[in-house]
Amino acid sequence: MSLRVRLNFLITLLFISLFVCSSFYIISNARKTVHREVESTAHFALKLIQIAVSSESPEEDKQLKLLQSLSELDQTRHLYIDIQNPRATLTKSKEFNVLKNTNAPEWFVKLVQPPSTELRQWFYNPMVAPTGVVIRADPSDEIDETWHEVRSVLILLFVFIILANILLYITIGRYLAPIDTILNGLSGIEKGQYQLELPHFRLPELDRISQQFNHMAKVLLDSKAKNKLLTQRSLEIQEEERRHLAQELHDELGQTIAAIKAVAVAISNSKEPNKEHIDSSVKTIIQYSDHIYQVAKSMMHRLRPSVLDELGLIKALQNMIDDWNGRQDDIFCHFSFSEIPNDLPESLKINLFRIIQESLTNALKHSHASQVSISMNKFIDEGEDKINLTIEDDGVGLDENKTMSGLGLPGMKERVEMNNGTFELTSEKNKGIKIEIIVPVMT
Repeated sequence: MSLRVRLNFLITLLFISLFVCSSFYIISNARKTVHREVESTAHFALKLIQIAVSSESPEEDKQLKLLQSLSELDQTRHLYIDIQNPRATLTKSKEFNVLKNTNAPEWFVKLVQPPSTELRQWFYNPMVAPTGVVIRADPSDEIDETWHEVRSVLILLFVFIILANILLYITIGRYLAPIDTILNGLSGIEKGQYQLELPHFRLPELDRISQQFNHMAKVLLDSKAKNKLLTQRSLEIQEEERRHLAQELHDELGQTIAAIKAVAVAISNSKEPNKEHIDSSVKTIIQYSDHIYQVAKSMMHRLRPSVLDELGLIKALQNMIDDWNGRQDDIFCHFSFSEIPNDLPESLKINLFRIIQESLTNALKHSHASQVSISMNKFIDEGEDKINLTIEDDGVGLDENKTMSGLGLPGMKERVEMNNGTFELTSEKNKGIKIEIIVPVMT
């Protein structure tokens, strides 16, 4: 069931409830009105009869004639009047056919019919016999009048509800029409069409959704572009590493092994090898073997520092930073740490190591700084152990438009997000750069 149908269904239920409550209120008031009208008419008639009898001659015949005249009136509204006198022969009273002449529907009559009203009054006079007057009320006329009024009100209310419901259905459909556009846009985003843009809508809520959608699409498009650049850069780095390794294997290992082979062949081809020649060849082979070992060790260190596995993250960082400081004259790195555990996850250790390594490379190549400060501390946040890594320098800083482009920063941010951490970079021109990273220990 669509949102439009659901809203109209709820509104229809509300209107029906309103109609029922209004009908109940109107009919309840109509019943009270009919009851009051009938009772007041009966009491008023009785009062007039009392006045008429008291002002008439005390002779019995005259009183009876007066009362008979009243009882024979056909146009007495709502009332049936009967006369009772044990000594007089009275005109036969009219048959009391209450609610027989009403034009209102039976259900309405049952709802508004008041309790039966019957008034009895005996007139005593020393000169005449006691005379009784019975007044019974017939609410038929009053019910007819009330029915015409109530029917008009109910019809008007019913027509209003129908028209209002139709108007609301059209209005809701008109204002919810942009939802289809939003859904089509989301379907496009699902298919990777991040260049989509929704128009402005007249409804404020939907217009805010449109603006947020456009912002989301722009962010996704930018992220897609950055991911493409990162992937391209990653492939370039891989190819560069492979090329460098191939070059080292060819230039260093290949030539050295060829030299060892040449020495071995020279020994083998020597017809009369002497001890001095053999010792010299052995020494040469040992030197070449040492060189091969150093080259292999350097290559393994570039691929993954062995100290990281042997002594842990902190020792590996200390060795790297000490070696880095030993090779620099114009820039110095301060390193401090506190309560860093040794049993960090492997992915977290290598990512933190590479982030700091990349930061030192950036500081050396781009910052023109004289000092770099690196601090790493463990803290507890909401019962979870986390590591706070802060990297600062006093260099030239970054331009606002190039804060996250180039310089290896997207790769650093990617490594942090891989470990469910947060990456925040702040920089001002000529005031250096500050990177603050928070990552959970257990990822």
